[in-house]
Amino acid sequence: MDSVLYIDDDLVNLKVFYESLKEYFDIIVLSSTSEAEEVLENTPVKVIVSDQFMPDETGIDFIKRINSSYPDIKKIILTAYASQDNALEAINDACVYKYLTKPWKRDAVKEWLDMAIKEYDYETEKKQLLSELKTKNEQLLDAYRNLEISEKKFRTIFAQSSDSSFILDTNKNIIEVNKAFLKLINYEGNVSDIRKINEIARQNYSVIIEKAVEVVHDKNSNLSDITVTLHSDQSKTLEIRSNEINYNNDIYILAVIHDISERRQFEKKIIETIITTQEEDRSRYAQELHDGLGPLLSTLKMHIQWIANPDNTINKDKIIQHAIHSIDSAINSTKEIANNLSPHVLQRFGLVNAVKSHTDHLKGTSSVVYEISSNLRECLDINLELILYRIILECINNSLKHAIPKKIVVRFIKQIQLLTIEIIDDGKGFDVNRIFLKSKGMGLFNIKNRIRHIGGELTINSEENKGTHISINIPLT
Repeated sequence: MDSVLYIDDDLVNLKVFYESLKEYFDIIVLSSTSEAEEVLENTPVKVIVSDQFMPDETGIDFIKRINSSYPDIKKIILTAYASQDNALEAINDACVYKYLTKPWKRDAVKEWLDMAIKEYDYETEKKQLLSELKTKNEQLLDAYRNLEISEKKFRTIFAQSSDSSFILDTNKNIIEVNKAFLKLINYEGNVSDIRKINEIARQNYSVIIEKAVEVVHDKNSNLSDITVTLHSDQSKTLEIRSNEINYNNDIYILAVIHDISERRQFEKKIIETIITTQEEDRSRYAQELHDGLGPLLSTLKMHIQWIANPDNTINKDKIIQHAIHSIDSAINSTKEIANNLSPHVLQRFGLVNAVKSHTDHLKGTSSVVYEISSNLRECLDINLELILYRIILECINNSLKHAIPKKIVVRFIKQIQLLTIEIIDDGKGFDVNRIFLKSKGMGLFNIKNRIRHIGGELTINSEENKGTHISINIPLT
């Protein structure tokens, strides 16, 4: 298995990291950077994961210090105290591969470790290939310089090269090829069948010949890539290197072709993975803003509307206090989103009490009655609670905005391996199918997708003037 080194001064963190990922990687856990430096001298490691704040040395300072000695190892910072300055320093100064925050999820960390290891392997392979290519090029160049002295030596290297090679005269006619070139153009004859080879090459692969000539006259580089469709109708990316050679006082072009299709496909997959990850991050931040901050601002808007209503008989001072509380909650939510943290109300009270706290804030701004019931006694995973909390608030907010209800009921029903959450209102209801077909916002689609993402099921029953019943089933493992 690939070796991953994890450094953290917290022994609990070391144990959790080791137990969570030991079946996938060869995990080495150490409590100090000095120990890590000793291990690195004798152990091949592909990825280093380091805590940021440690007594003797920060993770970023350690990485900056060892970068010159171990430039190929991928470095990841895993910290519970994320800040923009630390993130910028890690990326810009320490060249950190990824900056992750605690608490972390095993699958997410495993995915980043897999990507880091793949990139490490790719770069190592790339260096090896470049080294091999450099060696081959040096051998070929030496052969070209000594062509007039040792034609036999040149022909041996030319004929036995694993890369496709051919020689052109000044009229762009092929005068020599090797067996690898015959394989490239799917010709089963002999290398001496120059007339037939020329005919096939000009008819089907003239672009290769033209590119070889073009590269020779390029003052900036004697190397170029080209994509061609071969005999198997398969698109190939070829790397063409060509040089002028002098033989018997005549000038010829020697072209060497290397198939780099697999390398290009691998590079493309890496880029696609990076783009996908970036898009997922953007989507997640959009959902955080919509699901977390949106309901709070909508609540604040209702407070202001009640204050502005001259016919309102409810104590305006009380409404103003609720509005101030909503503003404070919005500020806290904004800070939480910016720092990628869970809402403080969840951390302090848990899911059920957090929902109760939210509905308590809504009381007094309207005549809607809220009823919250639950047999859920323990806390769930904080990430799961965060998702469910946002979904429930979104449902309540939608009901207040569109259904004009007199009563909203939220029920938490825990069975052995299943949690059911019901959100029921007695409002005006709606046509569920029509809304899903015509909706252009994030609303119900966002709720449905988030529930599906956590392995749950969403059921919505509603009829006009008969209220709405939303049921969410979440499997518990």
